[in-house]
Amino acid sequence: MTFFHNFTIASNQLTFIQKAYAAVACLIAIFLTATITQLYAFENTGILVASMGASAVLLFVVPSSTMAKPWPFAAGQMISALVGIYVAHYETDFVRASALAVGLSVLLMLLLRCLHPPGAATALASLHNTVNADLPDFSFLLMPVGVNVVIMLTIALLVNRLILLRIQLAKTPSPVHITNQNDQQGHLLSINKGDIEQVIQRFDKFLDIGPDDLCQLLTQLHLLSFQKNADIKTCCDIMQRNIITVEYATEVEWAWTLMHEHHLKVLPVLDKSKRVIGIVTHYDFLKHIKLTPYHSFQEKWLWFIKPSLDVTTQKPEVMGHIMTRKVKTLSADTHIAELVPLVVNEGHHHVPIVDDEQRFVGLVFQSSLLTALFNQQVFVDSTKAFQKKILQ
Repeated sequence: MTFFHNFTIASNQLTFIQKAYAAVACLIAIFLTATITQLYAFENTGILVASMGASAVLLFVVPSSTMAKPWPFAAGQMISALVGIYVAHYETDFVRASALAVGLSVLLMLLLRCLHPPGAATALASLHNTVNADLPDFSFLLMPVGVNVVIMLTIALLVNRLILLRIQLAKTPSPVHITNQNDQQGHLLSINKGDIEQVIQRFDKFLDIGPDDLCQLLTQLHLLSFQKNADIKTCCDIMQRNIITVEYATEVEWAWTLMHEHHLKVLPVLDKSKRVIGIVTHYDFLKHIKLTPYHSFQEKWLWFIKPSLDVTTQKPEVMGHIMTRKVKTLSADTHIAELVPLVVNEGHHHVPIVDDEQRFVGLVFQSSLLTALFNQQVFVDSTKAFQKKILQ
């Protein structure tokens, strides 16, 4: 069995349902591409390039592959078809033309950063569909290659984003500029994108994964290692209970009085069901004060904090008007490892904790998390061991 196992590919993380969805997506994509192309095809013109079948595998089975992004797919197919057309025009010997078409198409795809393996097959297909004439025949580039590419790409974007709920195809990671403030993953790993790119360059083979994906993968591995080796601690263990909260309709002046008297830095805003709908910090109060050279801070502050006596007013009156609505919450049984990226990378100083019914039960402060991590020496040990394995 070991002998035959060496000739098989490793199992992937797709479930049977996901595999079935991918297969059905390929079926639908090819059917629609051929059907729609047939409506616009010229007489005695092919309606489907065979390489589209291979492209469908990349687009729907491994959409996160760098070869399945929109640019490699569209440019790889079109450039390869163009190469095949020109080679067929200038080289009459089929054997030499085949070799030149594949070699040149691969070279151009690499140079233009649009490597898409099925494109090489499209270059060969161009040799069979080009009529010898005084000038290169570009009809094959338009029909069926161009039409196939447009239809297939449109279907892939729709299916992956709306049906299979995948976004890798449409979202190529944007470049991450490494600085002291925004090295997103380096804070956790002491390994940044620049380090990963340097290591990738040492490989003498093509890696079908980008530095950004590797950075995210290393971060998740690090958090998993920490979670395995550290003492089991959840948000429930380190959160503070009996937190003072307010409601949407709580007046601004009353809320500020609470924060001042109790020396609070944050006020969670809850609805009638005790679910978090927002959060208010000192910044939320100050950002609504529009300072001008003609008014002092005290004048503007008093104008803002005091309730308006008019029937209508342009200034915020209740907490619902000034609260931050986008609030990240975690469940009480969440491991504290998942707090690390929120605090270190996203800058959260306090994270609301909810129960199974999404009701507010407490608040985790940045200081509480740091204290918990400091008290676990195994965190430092696992970090050093992890980095040592990566750099070997």
